[in-house]
Amino acid sequence: MNRELLSKALCEIDERFLAEAYRPVPEAASGSSERIVPMKKKRIITFALAAALILSLGIVAYATGAVSAITELARSFYKPAPDEEMRNERPEAAEHNENWNSQMDEWIEIGENSDKTTQSAELENGTTITLTENFYDGERLALSYVLNREKPTVDYSFGPDHEYFERLSESEGLCWYQNLSETQYLEIMAKLKLTGKVGFVIRTVDVGDHVTLADETEIGPFVGGELDGYTVLVPQNGLPDSAKGQDKLELVFRVKTYEAYIWLEGDKVYSYYPIVEGVPVMFEIINNSAN
Repeated sequence: MNRELLSKALCEIDERFLAEAYRPVPEAASGSSERIVPMKKKRIITFALAAALILSLGIVAYATGAVSAITELARSFYKPAPDEEMRNERPEAAEHNENWNSQMDEWIEIGENSDKTTQSAELENGTTITLTENFYDGERLALSYVLNREKPTVDYSFGPDHEYFERLSESEGLCWYQNLSETQYLEIMAKLKLTGKVGFVIRTVDVGDHVTLADETEIGPFVGGELDGYTVLVPQNGLPDSAKGQDKLELVFRVKTYEAYIWLEGDKVYSYYPIVEGVPVMFEIINNSAN
């Protein structure tokens, strides 16, 4: 299995699996105790250019609070302003760009007026989640957080004698490897080339799929993006009624340690992903509409 084939096998993930992983299915939860594809992150719009545009600012922003992650992300999302040619030849595209930029203007307003007071929580495994800024005015909510954790670890303890080996299923579309270092990837490839098969476990820490209120009411789905270590979240469909008009919100993040059990043999890829419950972490968000 060469690099191109491995990348193809692991990265062409079916959107149906993403949708299934994004929102829990009650009837599925009552049956099998495993997932075909691991729950990764909230369904968010991620723009690679956003990180590149303020790469030199990101670390300084976190250290000093001088730059609003929400504002900078919104600025990086701007679309070209419609010109007369676009208005005449592609009126629908022009309208879309205008509406999009109007939404980004609102994000900038939110970012400029957000609370930059940081809140942090450290888990037993040493992972720290930090809420870097937030905005809540009783009707709108925006959050920016950063999760400090080690890069994914890979160990080679997984094999035919492991209890999960019988639970493997052949997988044609998995994208587990995108966060691995080149060294980790090359080490896997070297072991595969040497013996024709290799088993390993990838462990990584991430935030679960949803942010909820303290009573487990879901806030989401979210739109937003990743920006040089930050994740920015804005509820896509507005806030649920129980989250509107409050003096404060108690929001719960769930930090999860994901495990991917992978077996490569020849040109076949097999995997198993146990369900992860996650550790709840609560942050208090104050209504700052009076600020």
